[in-house]
Amino acid sequence: MKISRLLLLLLLALPLFSVWAVEVAPVVGDDRAWLTYPDGLTGTADPLRFLIEYTQASLRQRTDPESRDAWLARVPVLKRALAKGLGLDPLPPRTPLNAQVTGRAQRSFYRVENIVFESRPSFYVSANVYIPEGIELPAPAVVVAAGHAMDHGKNHALYQLGQLSLVKQGMIVLAFDPIGQGERKLPGFAHDLGYGSLLVGQTNEGRIVWDAIRAVDYLCSRADVDASRIGIAGNSGGGELVFYTMPLDERIQAGASFCFVCSYDQWIEKGGNHCICNHLPGITRKMEQFEIIGLNAPRAFLAGNGSEDKIFPIDGVRDTMRRAGAIYALQDAPDRLDAVEAPLPHGWSQPLREAGAAWLSHWLAGQERKDAIPEIGIAAEAPDSPDLKAFKGGSMPDGAETVVTLNQRLARQQIRKYTAPPADLSAWETRAPLWREDLWEIMGGKPEPFEPTARTVNVFDWEGLRIEVLAIMVEPGFEIGATLAGPADESPTKSASLFVGGFESRGAAVRDGRAAAAARRGTVLIIDPRGSGETARNLNQLVSGGIVMGRTLFAQQVWDVIQAARWLSNRNETQTSIHANGEGDGALLALYAAALASPFARLDLQHLLASYQYYLENDQPQSILLSLPGVLEVADIPQIIALAGTVPISVDGLIGFGKARLASDVIETEMAYPMTVAALAGRVDMLKLE
Repeated sequence: MKISRLLLLLLLALPLFSVWAVEVAPVVGDDRAWLTYPDGLTGTADPLRFLIEYTQASLRQRTDPESRDAWLARVPVLKRALAKGLGLDPLPPRTPLNAQVTGRAQRSFYRVENIVFESRPSFYVSANVYIPEGIELPAPAVVVAAGHAMDHGKNHALYQLGQLSLVKQGMIVLAFDPIGQGERKLPGFAHDLGYGSLLVGQTNEGRIVWDAIRAVDYLCSRADVDASRIGIAGNSGGGELVFYTMPLDERIQAGASFCFVCSYDQWIEKGGNHCICNHLPGITRKMEQFEIIGLNAPRAFLAGNGSEDKIFPIDGVRDTMRRAGAIYALQDAPDRLDAVEAPLPHGWSQPLREAGAAWLSHWLAGQERKDAIPEIGIAAEAPDSPDLKAFKGGSMPDGAETVVTLNQRLARQQIRKYTAPPADLSAWETRAPLWREDLWEIMGGKPEPFEPTARTVNVFDWEGLRIEVLAIMVEPGFEIGATLAGPADESPTKSASLFVGGFESRGAAVRDGRAAAAARRGTVLIIDPRGSGETARNLNQLVSGGIVMGRTLFAQQVWDVIQAARWLSNRNETQTSIHANGEGDGALLALYAAALASPFARLDLQHLLASYQYYLENDQPQSILLSLPGVLEVADIPQIIALAGTVPISVDGLIGFGKARLASDVIETEMAYPMTVAALAGRVDMLKLE
């Protein structure tokens, strides 16, 4: 699909200059004469500004339902979209939990059981179940998830207090370690590996949500738990888990989400840099947070926040809860939604813990409705206490799956669907355009046609070269920095070169980089795709924010390459043949541009990732820029090479695990698909692999 005209119009209606501070990135080896933005970025060149305003334009189309029927009609669409965003559509199979009690310990008013269960086959979850003494059974139960307490997870002192405050009110509590935390802080489970999960259509948060759903399954299997009275609570990352789990599991009758609820609008603009688990692909195109909370109605939901929380601004919280309240009113359940604020920064502070204990004990245990229940008679113990460890040997069982092994297995399954080469040229010519449509869809839709233009910032001569420093407008309201170089005494030639990636700065590339020799032979254009070079920002924020907005930074940069090539080709009537040079991440950008828009007459690529399978490793040395959600459900890099193979392609150095060059026999296997397509088209010499 194409990015909607309405969205572009909304974007253009927003101010070009925004109120947040712009931190100018250092440019190594350059001086002011070579810079497009020597005095700092303008609003039209700030990729963070673009991300925020683009996302807000989409979010501000989310309307409040006008009636109960209108809302009920929206519910199944939202639930499906939410599940898909999490990577849980369809839900995984409910395989045997194989739950084991690995230890027991007695405390003053409760006992604790250490539990290990498999949320997926051989994917182990470490948990503690707290059972209050002297209560009537079966009792209500609450799943509690830690926030980002990476070292101690469920056993972090602050989270122990939240858990025990619920136990004190007569509720059984199951606390588990989210992926990458506590006892699951092991190789193959790191949070950043969630970027690799995106490639196979999965998310960090979706996998943690599934762990929580399976935790509910486990509680429902226990004789001492009343399955009709299940709740869920958590703070920060745990509050996020409450937020996304409760709409998908209607067995959960009451939830308390702390220090997460906001609005996507305010969170994207003011909340800053976040962990990848907070970012669901394209979610802001489909819903706002008030709608997600509304999916819980009429079940009880509490949001608790710190009014001084800079990560989740309180204005966004208040707006979201007001709009969610209107949905609860349509469901005749206004008393089942509430919000509490503490005049404190981010964190599961005592006032919020006390409010959560009161809320859940009322809706699950039938206690009198109170605003708070004081924390009295509870204390946390040492997080590394052996009595709180589920993996008694300090490690998971032999053969345990990790996030990486799950992703690798899923990648092989997905790739297997399209690795068989076409039987003949006709089959390929039928398949290729459909593949391009699928890839544009994965990248958030093909932008509306826009004729790129350029403004000249500076012109000067340098050692026999004419240097033009440019700003190229690549889409409405957004431009990128570029440098045009060529012999000072020659007229434009019929061909030109475009360089992307592999240089510290554009000026350095002209003075002593790969572009230097080409500039002495003819016209060279060197570009900084948005978010790189002069426009570099926190990469995690730009990448993860692009994932949420449904148009990744990688997709945006591919468009920058396409538009820069179009501008260069249209610069004058004789200069129409563009030779693209890409290195590292730039090699993949140039390859995608060629596959999707064919703007080049030749491709020279250095250090190209041979397959997305090589992205999926424990240390993940590949750039997070390359994370394109769901791409392996559509195509792998060899298929992209085949799509680009209408022109000569030279690849110097195909890269595998650890960014190491692949051996020749491995290259032959990996490149079998594009080589077959080239042979079918009679172009066996079109793909040169070194």
